[in-house]
Amino acid sequence: MDILITTFPKGSTQNVGDALITESAIKLVQHRAPCYDPVIFFRQEPLESIIKRKVRTILVPGFSVNNNAYPELFSFYHNVCDVLHKILVVGCSFQHSEPRCSTYTSYEYNERTKKFLSLLVESNGPIGCRDEPMRKILSNHNIESIYTGDLALYDDEKIRKNFKRPGRINSVAFTIPHSEKFHSQAKKLLSLIRREFLGASLYVVHHSKANRSSRKLSEFALSLGYIEKDISGTADRLAFYNNIDIHIGYRLHGHVYFLRNRKPSVLMAEDCRSFGISRSGALGVGVFEALGAEHLLVSDLAPYKAMDFLKYSIANNYKEYLKVFKHIDETYFSVVRPYFDMVANKVCLRNQ
Repeated sequence: MDILITTFPKGSTQNVGDALITESAIKLVQHRAPCYDPVIFFRQEPLESIIKRKVRTILVPGFSVNNNAYPELFSFYHNVCDVLHKILVVGCSFQHSEPRCSTYTSYEYNERTKKFLSLLVESNGPIGCRDEPMRKILSNHNIESIYTGDLALYDDEKIRKNFKRPGRINSVAFTIPHSEKFHSQAKKLLSLIRREFLGASLYVVHHSKANRSSRKLSEFALSLGYIEKDISGTADRLAFYNNIDIHIGYRLHGHVYFLRNRKPSVLMAEDCRSFGISRSGALGVGVFEALGAEHLLVSDLAPYKAMDFLKYSIANNYKEYLKVFKHIDETYFSVVRPYFDMVANKVCLRNQ
């Protein structure tokens, strides 16, 4: 049997971004091995009930390379050594609330984490990272790694597809930040969008189950004439974006979904996940730091910078985004396709 470890929390936030990562990984394998039908476990569910010798692969898209990810965030088995050669981590993530360069340069692994990550490398090769700053953390600790980008950027059927330049902006999706500390900034951005795109259909979108905090911001948006939309849950809910011209907001996987589908997006980087993307070559196009120069206070200027970029981009037929799509395609062909060819070969092998 094949196992996939998901970061998608079915019973709590239902973050659609996590669902997209899981679906993307499955599609990338199934494109090469149609028989692939993994048993899915949430990352904190132990695998003790599954006999190890019956397991062929354990695919872990979005595995965290933070300290103590195993066993605190990802349970696997109590004694994981017997299945290390079956654990395939790819598009790994790094979580931190302080999106600044020093977060990465000063980050230190404890011995337990360093040993576990090193064993993963010994068993299955370099650890695939979804951004360059995270890859450098591993490199600083002499742990072999490679840049893969976020798995949700890739769909075999959409690589090298033409850029969908919107002629006129008739619809905009705004995604709500994770942290309430950005609500004041978000309100300014919502107002600027309303002023810039008069006559367009504007949506304020929940990627996770709406709560008291996110509803406060969506109520403000509603007062400006926005339409509320909750797309939390399974990845198919993101199909709502297929008829939207542009994304502007805080949710990384709203941004990524638009890029995956060759559509323009502007992202406000509120945490290390988005900050890391902004420091990964051409993927920095259209990404703006939500915190100021000291990375302590919310930036008052960021909404204006984002909108100035967007107006410039529209006036220039979105030419900057051609670099983004080229970057996605090149990474797919150089790293992502070979990796999933390897995974498919493992899936197609019979258990010994």
